[in-house]
Amino acid sequence: MTVEKQLLYLLSKKREMEGKELINIFEEMNYTPQSIRNILSKFKRLSYIASLERGIYKITPVGLDAHSLYFNKDNFYTKHWNGTWYFVLLEIPETSRKKRDAFRKGLRDLGFGMLYKSVYVYPWNIINKVLNLVDSLEIEDYITIISSNEFLLNGINPEGSSGPNSARSIWDLEEINTNYKNIQTWLETEYITKFNSLIKDKNRDSLQIFTNFLLLKEIRDDLLLADPMLPAEFLPGSWLGTSVLFSIDKHIQTLVALLPENSYYSSFVADYKKLSDDHFR
Repeated sequence: MTVEKQLLYLLSKKREMEGKELINIFEEMNYTPQSIRNILSKFKRLSYIASLERGIYKITPVGLDAHSLYFNKDNFYTKHWNGTWYFVLLEIPETSRKKRDAFRKGLRDLGFGMLYKSVYVYPWNIINKVLNLVDSLEIEDYITIISSNEFLLNGINPEGSSGPNSARSIWDLEEINTNYKNIQTWLETEYITKFNSLIKDKNRDSLQIFTNFLLLKEIRDDLLLADPMLPAEFLPGSWLGTSVLFSIDKHIQTLVALLPENSYYSSFVADYKKLSDDHFR
């Protein structure tokens, strides 16, 4: 879904773009023009985009919902947890197996962990996204949502405590931490050298800066999609999530600050611009 996610992101910011503009961006990232045309055709079939004029594409409400649901996940490491848990209970019949499987996958992608076979739990309030998923699958009659700040028996155990419901097993934190370790190694051994060369290059252009931004944003989004971002008390002491995300955000801020205000690509990073300005003030 790499290019698909990036295309949805671009169209969500610009709303209307020419196909040749999209091809120009992705050719810089070593994708072929035909691969971009194939994705645009796929998105039209899914009703994510519409083409009102030949070669001009506009994102639809369906496409915006798809982008918002999975590709715009908050970094909850920067939030304060109020102790409330959110539970989603489902009893979707076998006759709707495809919808049931899609809903379970959607919950996992949003960060929910499976407490029991038909009970999912999450510490952050993203119920609006769950409801959007429920609405899109038309399964309102089979879903119950509960919030509570108290377990009366067998709660989710903070790291280091005993009990049947460990955060490590519910969310497979070891695998997620290994993924962070791999990204940390890539940053240190491969990317940072290239990044520093770009920063020092007096002949760099806006497209080079922007495609590096897209690369790091994609990696960041994938990490956030895989990571439930649990409150600190449920994470192992060796957890790398916060430090790796901080490093990526710092590099993103540097790139955004380098992008000229009059650049064609500046409108795509407007949401990041204030953070970058605050960082370098």
